[in-house]
Amino acid sequence: MIKTKKLRELFEVSWLMMRQNPGGHSAYLQGYLLGFNGTIDISGIFGSTQMGELKIKVGNEPVQTREINFSGVTSSLDVESAVLALNTAGFDGCVFEQDTITKRLKLVPVVNGVRFVQIWGDLAAALQFGNCRINEGKGCYLWASMDGDLKSVAETENWEEDQKIINESPFGTKVSYTVRGKRENTQIVVSDRIASREVKQMINGGTWISGNATNPEMYEPPVGTSNTPGKVDVFTYSKIMDKYENNEDDEAYYRERLYVGGFGRMARTGGAGSWTDSEYTLTFNPYIDNKGKEHASPRESDFTIAQWEQLGLSGVIVDDWVNT
Repeated sequence: MIKTKKLRELFEVSWLMMRQNPGGHSAYLQGYLLGFNGTIDISGIFGSTQMGELKIKVGNEPVQTREINFSGVTSSLDVESAVLALNTAGFDGCVFEQDTITKRLKLVPVVNGVRFVQIWGDLAAALQFGNCRINEGKGCYLWASMDGDLKSVAETENWEEDQKIINESPFGTKVSYTVRGKRENTQIVVSDRIASREVKQMINGGTWISGNATNPEMYEPPVGTSNTPGKVDVFTYSKIMDKYENNEDDEAYYRERLYVGGFGRMARTGGAGSWTDSEYTLTFNPYIDNKGKEHASPRESDFTIAQWEQLGLSGVIVDDWVNT
């Protein structure tokens, strides 16, 4: 097991980001993905056929690509019909069903303990996985910076100051008391060399239309109160070293920090004539788990080397979903 001693922490070696489920809950903590409820119009994602492509990755298993047949659906698709069409496609390791509480479309891994389930594509967005809608993302999946392009991660805790209250007293003596300050939220600012349309759309919202042979790919920021972005979860990873053997071959364990329900913005930084960096500013307020308990971010988990290898985290990362 992990022992407490003098250690050094290497700067974050990687970070991941994932959309939350509709309703503002962490897909990672819930262990499943949620889509739409009621009925939706998905006619806008089809061409001349009623076939739509969907990509799914369950844990460390390979990406599965299937054509989903929605023949017979004119414009309105309900959850029951979606469940039938999606399960007919025959994805391995997962099943689609209707959630008993929210009545939403639900994607559940068959095997317990699967760390990440991911769904990708315009159809995934149209089915509202990851708080998406048509042309408002590509679904609920991990976006990763894993290849040395991460420049900096700065974390700030925001605290409410103590407040001293003074009241009059009927006895003529003023009564004073102090309301102690409390931790309000955590903010992280991440600077990365990668300019990613995926993560920009995740954080800022807006419309993202895929290009083709005749039309360019287009992105437009959100306007007014429409097209608002959903919240995201962020995972950062660092290596913990023995202080007296500070090199990457002698790491003691890996530390994961989980930030839940962040919202914010992405912007470009840099000077003229130089490389542009992408800066992500995210604020994480306290969140409530499924048992009604309040939590704050980040949650830190320390994995031994053996535990880390069992996670197989590198096996869940997809560098290029489009070409999988």
